[in-house]
Amino acid sequence: METAKLLIVFVLMMVLLWRKIPLVYVVIGASIILAFLFGTDIIGFLNIVWSATKDPSTIEIEVILALIMILELILRQQGYLERMLNSLTMLIKDRRIVMAIIPAFIGLMPSAGGALFSAPLVEQAVGKSVSPANKTFINFYYRHIWEFFLPLYTGVLLVSNITGIPLTRVLLGLMPFGILVIFLGLPFLFRIKVDEELAIVSPTLEAITSKNGAKETRRNLIKDVFFSTLPVIALVSLVFAKVPITLAITIVIAVLIIRHKYNLVSFLKLAHKAIVIRTLIMIWGIMLFKQVMETVGSFEELPALLGNLPVPEFLIFALIAFLLAFLTGQTGSYIGIAFPIVMAATGGNVSVPLVVLVFMAGSAGTMLSPMHLCLSLTIEYFKCDLNKVLGMLVIPESILVGTAIVSYLILS
Repeated sequence: METAKLLIVFVLMMVLLWRKIPLVYVVIGASIILAFLFGTDIIGFLNIVWSATKDPSTIEIEVILALIMILELILRQQGYLERMLNSLTMLIKDRRIVMAIIPAFIGLMPSAGGALFSAPLVEQAVGKSVSPANKTFINFYYRHIWEFFLPLYTGVLLVSNITGIPLTRVLLGLMPFGILVIFLGLPFLFRIKVDEELAIVSPTLEAITSKNGAKETRRNLIKDVFFSTLPVIALVSLVFAKVPITLAITIVIAVLIIRHKYNLVSFLKLAHKAIVIRTLIMIWGIMLFKQVMETVGSFEELPALLGNLPVPEFLIFALIAFLLAFLTGQTGSYIGIAFPIVMAATGGNVSVPLVVLVFMAGSAGTMLSPMHLCLSLTIEYFKCDLNKVLGMLVIPESILVGTAIVSYLILS
């Protein structure tokens, strides 16, 4: 059975990751094994490798990540990040709240590289006293709160287009779950203990605080937060204005290069220092695994297999969405396959509660998938144990899916 081969490979991947084998080796090795299990010869596999490498989505993600690495280093070198963090931590005394605000703010940009952008800021906000697992969880979890609220995210747009349900109704159905997501993360956030001495505090800002009155200090701090985050605000604004993310980052970088008078030599040195080749290879490996699955048709039998299970139809739909999302780590994959199945099975008569249930099941699958780019990037950055993070993630994701099931049973 073809689906069994896929599941065997994925179990093997999970075992290797549990044994702390780096993700970059696991996904590339799994791609090779899966291709040959499905009868692909060497020439065929090389063709798949080439297809994955030249795929526009692969090139786009790699370019976005490289640009974000460059942008992050410019902002760090020029002191933007330090000023923003110090101002925020003086305005908001609890560094844990700052720790969650940062990925949420960066999450306004629907880009796979956003998690990589916010990770260094999370690190700087709380220092070394917070464990890699906690920093990974907060950075990854709060980065994704907006996909239930914002039409910037392609997931809700695709759902609306496939089901024919107006976008506003889809967003209203998902909004309570977006609010629930925020609250479910708070117990994990507030149990973290932060050693204030290990976080960076600017002597300049401390001097300003001691010299000026409270109101004047607060105004100065708010002004400092605004101007230090202006490049990111500009980037988010360009994305909201429907400027392609690659072009938006390029524009911001170009303005910063001119503003801070980088010449060609200094910029090339900065780019060489900023770009982490290992991370780019890891992302390429994930895109290769995706290409292998699509080429060999490894999950084509999955819906039919699950359809034979003795469980209610709505749970079958949810399970299909969850497994597709878990196996691919991509929102587009489960929406593009699961929702057409739902539409065909229901004769096109699909309710908002069912749409919400399938969406939440798929969302949980992506959040728990090692194939999810944001998770893999954050794990790589913090050098964290994947299993510890998954152990934390499974709690809120289970509650969300359970709530979606109850809501469907009540409202349908």
